[in-house]
Amino acid sequence: MRKPMLHIVFGESAAGTLRLALRQAGRDDTVSSFYDNLSFGPINPPVAIERAAWTRTELYFPEEAAAALDDTLDQFWHMARLAQKRVVWFSRRSVSDFCGFLELVSQMGRKSYQVVDLTRLEIAYRTREGETENRTIFTLAELSPDQVRENALWDRSVPLSGDERRRYRRYWQRLRRENAPFRVVDGDAVISTSIELYDNMLLSRLTAEWSRAACIIADAIAGSLGDTRYQVGDLVLFGRLRKLIDAGRLDARGDFATMRGTEVRLPHR
Repeated sequence: MRKPMLHIVFGESAAGTLRLALRQAGRDDTVSSFYDNLSFGPINPPVAIERAAWTRTELYFPEEAAAALDDTLDQFWHMARLAQKRVVWFSRRSVSDFCGFLELVSQMGRKSYQVVDLTRLEIAYRTREGETENRTIFTLAELSPDQVRENALWDRSVPLSGDERRRYRRYWQRLRRENAPFRVVDGDAVISTSIELYDNMLLSRLTAEWSRAACIIADAIAGSLGDTRYQVGDLVLFGRLRKLIDAGRLDARGDFATMRGTEVRLPHR
């Protein structure tokens, strides 16, 4: 009898894709998602409560998210450590994948697991003209369940050698010592960077006319597509926008609790 398999992924979107692909393939494997995005906030140590306090102070994240994240992570680590067989899916092109993977390697010690490294995986896509072309994927979350199943990507799993584990642990230890506000992908590496990382990206889209914060943020995200250094969600950018307002670098009006209710512009000189 086949031992039950636990597939570990980073982010719920990736988890949903893989669960459906496994079900379509008639497999009864379990999928567990690591929810915390370790690409921002303190990681020395990566304690959920301390990280949640930082995100409230620096990014204005809602307070109620802290307890839910703490409980979810406890359940995740419990499942990961008890599983008989494990496969970890990640891509070094995705900063949240890569940071989560480095934390998992650090936490799992000598426990055995295999990995599906999607970093340079090419998948066939059909163009609008009906032709087929191969594209290098960014992360599991961008694939459809059909693509995962048709390519049987679970068959790509390989063991992680002891040397690789030690190298990844040293890598994560260095990043933890740096304990930077943000981390970004640079080539095949993750590097630490400053709290102001996204500020110029936001400021460059502002004028002396009033604009909704939601539009500025959407424009900033759209403009960064394709640049693996800038992988960020709207809540992080809204938090930095509010910090720029606090610092007097922007004029603002409206309900600062929501992106759609906030309007911003460059200060009149």
